[in-house]
Amino acid sequence: MSEKQLSAVETELYDRQIRLWGIESQERLRAANILLIGVRGLGSEIAKNILLSGINSLVILDDGEVTEEEQIKNFLINRDSVGKQIAKEVLIKAQALNPLVKITADTSDPATKDVKFFEAFTIIVATRIKTDFLLKLDKICRSSNVKLIFGDVLGTFGYSVSDFLEHDYYIDQLKLIGKKRNHDGTESKPEKETIRVKGQIVYPEINKVIILPNTKQSVDHIKKVKRRNDYFFLMLVLLEFRNRQNRNPEISNKEKDISLLQEIKAEVLDLYGFDHNKLKNELFELVFGEIVPVCAVLGGVIAQEVIKGVSQKEVPINNIFLFDPLTFCGKEETIA
Repeated sequence: MSEKQLSAVETELYDRQIRLWGIESQERLRAANILLIGVRGLGSEIAKNILLSGINSLVILDDGEVTEEEQIKNFLINRDSVGKQIAKEVLIKAQALNPLVKITADTSDPATKDVKFFEAFTIIVATRIKTDFLLKLDKICRSSNVKLIFGDVLGTFGYSVSDFLEHDYYIDQLKLIGKKRNHDGTESKPEKETIRVKGQIVYPEINKVIILPNTKQSVDHIKKVKRRNDYFFLMLVLLEFRNRQNRNPEISNKEKDISLLQEIKAEVLDLYGFDHNKLKNELFELVFGEIVPVCAVLGGVIAQEVIKGVSQKEVPINNIFLFDPLTFCGKEETIA
């Protein structure tokens, strides 16, 4: 990714951001081309935040249609949009957020896209996809040096998982310069200097992080960590549910869906040798629909990770973020 020099208009528009993370990071953002798969409740929040950051282009890829429920919870959709293609319907309001960003809509099925399509992006952000496509997409991204982050909101629970490959980042640290002796024999106070410190995180492939029942992969490297966050397993249960049902849990099928979630829970926890009592069945009452405030929180977190991944400013999450559905606190988890 080659950096693009900011115009006078862009410098003025992004002035506060430049003061926050510097001109070099803003120029990296200005050169970034981002793909967003899925622009529902969570996707719309992600789109808003990355558009405002000042990227070069955003492609919205979603083959769905606007439903009455989606119209209520998605602030990028107009009132007369029901039945229309959602990727196109969000364009007008999305473009109004930042006229300087090139935004295009693609109504194709993401699974039908060829490899070359995905190679053109700096970072891919995915929501509402099945695990088989996710793992395929991660392989494509790794072979093309494209960063990937995916996540979802289910009720009051949310999560994100990142694969930023071998990611270099920079942080600013304050350094005290030693005292100086003045001509009169007194010592001056230590001065502060900001220095730039480089770091690197090497991310694992997602197929070493997301391992579900009925696979031949070993989970020993995950089982070694005894204090694994309970919600990591809730994430796996919900991913496996989507794989089997091709949808998220629905309130109209609540009783049957909870029954299936409990069955999947038993399979997942048996695979990892995790105590069944630690993941309460009551949690499955909280995973229906996309709760708008949770979308706003997780959308902000994922967008911030995108900004970190592109700008190389500050330390990104390594590599899972879990939003607690009971306390509404975020927790980071490192897997593999």
